[in-house]
Amino acid sequence: MAAVAPVSSFIPKKLRVGLFADSPLQPRWVVEAFAKVAASDFAEIVVMGTVGEAKSAGQPWLWKLYGALDRRLFRAGNPDEPLELTKYLTTKSPADAIPYLQHDLDVAFALDDFDDRVLDGVARYGVWRLHADGAREVVEGAPLTGSSLQVRLAPGAEPRLAYQSWSRTCPFSVARNRDPLLAKTSEFAWRALREAHRSGLAWLEQCKSLRGGAERRGASLAPILRNIVSRGFERAFQREQWFLAFRWNHSSQPIPPDLEGFTRIVPPADRTWADPFIVERGGRHFIFFEELPFAARKAHISVIEIGRDGRWSAPQRVLERDHHLSYPFMLEHDGRLYMIPETAQKGTVELHRCEEFPLRWRLEKVLLEGVRLVDATLHRGAERWWMFANGAAGASRVFDDELHLFHAENLLGEWRPHARNPVKSDARCARPAGRLYWRGGQLYRPAQICAPVYGAGLSINRVLRLTPQEYAERQVERVLPERGRGLLGLHTLNRAGGLTVVDAFTRRRRFA
Repeated sequence: MAAVAPVSSFIPKKLRVGLFADSPLQPRWVVEAFAKVAASDFAEIVVMGTVGEAKSAGQPWLWKLYGALDRRLFRAGNPDEPLELTKYLTTKSPADAIPYLQHDLDVAFALDDFDDRVLDGVARYGVWRLHADGAREVVEGAPLTGSSLQVRLAPGAEPRLAYQSWSRTCPFSVARNRDPLLAKTSEFAWRALREAHRSGLAWLEQCKSLRGGAERRGASLAPILRNIVSRGFERAFQREQWFLAFRWNHSSQPIPPDLEGFTRIVPPADRTWADPFIVERGGRHFIFFEELPFAARKAHISVIEIGRDGRWSAPQRVLERDHHLSYPFMLEHDGRLYMIPETAQKGTVELHRCEEFPLRWRLEKVLLEGVRLVDATLHRGAERWWMFANGAAGASRVFDDELHLFHAENLLGEWRPHARNPVKSDARCARPAGRLYWRGGQLYRPAQICAPVYGAGLSINRVLRLTPQEYAERQVERVLPERGRGLLGLHTLNRAGGLTVVDAFTRRRRFA
């Protein structure tokens, strides 16, 4: 019998990428975006062409002055710092930028004001372009700032959205708005090329088609200055404060926007209480939550007991570290009670085990290390454990936009990242807001609405697909509190044993 040759696994070759710009100088965030592409194992930059000379900044002097003061005041970086396109890339530009066809390209990126029409037919997967502003949205008072990677597959075709994300607009600083926005957008080329390498042209052909474009208006400093003055007065005389609220025996009913039927637990004026999670023990109900004394500038985890008579105990401190703790996700497994508090400042996701309920806890295991993740939320599926958590791109301080998934075969085992991380990039419905739950045979994930303000409301999402290769969900409900009742937001929802608990925030006068 003839020997059977071993079957070798097919590894697709790297995508061949070309960069084409109208100037050898490009913003630092763009150069860093393609430095990451060049270091990937699925794409290589084989040609870079520039047509034109280095450009001097053409901003009016008033905007230049504002930009310098803005970055200094808000301690923002300068992602628009001009760098040579080849600074971090070893590939050299051709002698001229005309004979594109000889390079056998899969993807052609058009940068800055380069006329991408001359690239028609050059690359198998079309012409790609990054889109991000972040100044216009501040000037216009838009609650959301969008950024995207758009692809034009054929000459004259409408562009398609290969990647899109939405961030909450910072209304009083262009620098503070653009810094995290561009840090995130610099990841889009890497993410989209990874997917194109995996799924090919069919993936691009099913991407949403765009019609028309956003109208650009003249930029003015006046709206920004008004926002700064307004925010200054607001912070001088008022302070935001989160509080807890609960109700009994209506766990399956929607959350009313005015919290009618809920009992409010308001903390003292010098602190805030948020992120409540329920533990039921022997018919008794305990709420673990983040307690943040304003003077301490970092939070710890506390607990109160709530009775069916509507009374609650004084809070007791259960876990404190030299760094910030919040979002004490609680779970029971194999007869043991665990807590996963947010420890993003430490760069870890930690599992703590209860030694003596409810006050004594010890570190059981570091589940993930060297990560910046907030609000880790675990869910036990049929075949594996899942972890939902939000991350921030690069060194950004904004954690509201991007949902990451991890999975493990057992709780104390090895946790692996999802193949398509981040699985969602949208400040309106990404960040976890409590444990997942089943209703009517369907799995639901509560998420925070983080625009126009952090913790603006709740987004309830039905999970449609959850595998190591795919994730999909659909928003089915939004809970936005009624500002007329003094409620400005809510961002955590949990239920257990007939008890529903949420948090919400309002503003209190500083000098009452």
